[in-house]
Amino acid sequence: MAINQVKYGVPQNRRWFKCPTAVTSGMPVLIGTIAAVALDAYDSSMGGTTFELSGSYALTVIGQSTQSPVSGLQINPGDELFASGSLDAATGVTYNLTIDKTRGNCPFGNLDQSTPILSGVTNTAAYVRLKEGGSGPYAA
Repeated sequence: MAINQVKYGVPQNRRWFKCPTAVTSGMPVLIGTIAAVALDAYDSSMGGTTFELSGSYALTVIGQSTQSPVSGLQINPGDELFASGSLDAATGVTYNLTIDKTRGNCPFGNLDQSTPILSGVTNTAAYVRLKEGGSGPYAA
């Protein structure tokens, strides 16, 4: 279980992937367009780690709709969340994510808590349910 997992997903939805050395346990990432959270930190002996591809996690989410210029927007329970970050071209993993309501970024999941995130507020322990199956025309 990742250190920040709050609700279990499907146990079979764990996969090992190559990843950047900066990946730590509990870090949200995009593997291509697949939302994931690192189960463990990067393992130098293998060049990657295992990721959870389902479930809900306590992650940092910002109540905004754009990154530059910032435009605050309340995020309500169940609202779709999107992610952007630093792409590691060697592994195809995007990390150091900003998770918010910026449409046009990669779909990441939904706010999975009973209280909203107010406009302009950064919640460092927001419950996020991962979007399963990635995004695009062949997503599950």
